[in-house]
Amino acid sequence: MPRRTDRCAIVLSAGGVRGAYQVGVIDGIVELLGRRGGAGEPLFNSFTGSSIGAINTAYLAANADRADHRIDGLVRLWNNLDATQVLRLSPSSLLWGWPRLRVPCRRQDVTITSGYIGRSLFDPRPVQALLAREIDWDRLHANVRSSLVEAVMIGAHDIQEGRSTMFAELAAGVQLRSYPHPVRTLLERITLERVQASTALPFMFPAQAIGGRYYMDSGLSLATPVLPALRVDADRVVLISLHEQDRLEPQAALEYPSVIYLIGQICASLLLDPDLSSLQTLLQTNRVFTALAKTIDPPQMVDVVQEFAAHQVLPYRPIPTLVFRPSENIALLTAAFIREELAGDRLGLVWRALLRGAGNEDVVGHQALLASILFLDGRLATRLIDLGRRDAYAARDQIVSFFAG
Repeated sequence: MPRRTDRCAIVLSAGGVRGAYQVGVIDGIVELLGRRGGAGEPLFNSFTGSSIGAINTAYLAANADRADHRIDGLVRLWNNLDATQVLRLSPSSLLWGWPRLRVPCRRQDVTITSGYIGRSLFDPRPVQALLAREIDWDRLHANVRSSLVEAVMIGAHDIQEGRSTMFAELAAGVQLRSYPHPVRTLLERITLERVQASTALPFMFPAQAIGGRYYMDSGLSLATPVLPALRVDADRVVLISLHEQDRLEPQAALEYPSVIYLIGQICASLLLDPDLSSLQTLLQTNRVFTALAKTIDPPQMVDVVQEFAAHQVLPYRPIPTLVFRPSENIALLTAAFIREELAGDRLGLVWRALLRGAGNEDVVGHQALLASILFLDGRLATRLIDLGRRDAYAARDQIVSFFAG
């Protein structure tokens, strides 16, 4: 299949259960463009994601044989999440970590090493089973082989080297534009293990062993991976960030912080305070090229673009960019949801104890922030999906213009 002349990339950032917002935005885009259930080319043919964005990325790439990327199925997956099943507490792995067992046999002892490493609050195997069932990994690879998908790239953090890593599966003929950047890129198939590595938030889920190295959540260093989309020469970029403009004010009075409060701060710093410098560079460069196009002749503009490209500057040309961010404070939305769940006695004993402080109506702090990242439950996800749809519909004119260009 020949390469498309217009290549549209989607970039999905880190953010835990907030990833449901990304699904709502995409569902809204599909509806507004009349692509629901239709045949034809997919909306996106290059996919980049970090952490929870890596899961959504893998699903969308695996379903790029449909114009709507089977978004209905991804909505259904999120709506049906059950925190009691997906977030299975694992006290033994928190205390002792994942096992390295020596099993005696006739000739020599055999060491059995888990694919996971380190201590974790939750057992990763329910999430592993869910992703194995819901994402067609063979179809993802087939879509890349056929060039229907040109690139699938997900981030992870190499623990030994403390280095950002991008796993990239590229179609034949697709080249990564060189760029002097400390992020290491490994040209490898995007597998379930690599996606789990991208979502292994420290102390929540264990690190993942891949090729003799250990990887954790890419939110540690690559929460919003804009640059990889530019390195495969995307012509347009849709970015869905989970970082709101309106952040929580610090609590006015605070005694010695609780463990939950401290974990909330850590998670927020890792996932919700991303380095948006690449995005800002992209937007600023677009403004520069727009200004240049108004003041110099077209032949000179060609020379400018060639000069940028020769010096390995990214972006080296104007890239139309559509950016979405939550229009509401998700921590506040989560706190209201938890108050309703507690009042209706719809949470189990353990979750009632863990989330009671997050539903505080007087002071909404890092407990609600933590819940808005970790509480992988379909009832909360449904509200975030609805918010994403509303934000997409509010940007109707921009969406129609962007995809018509």
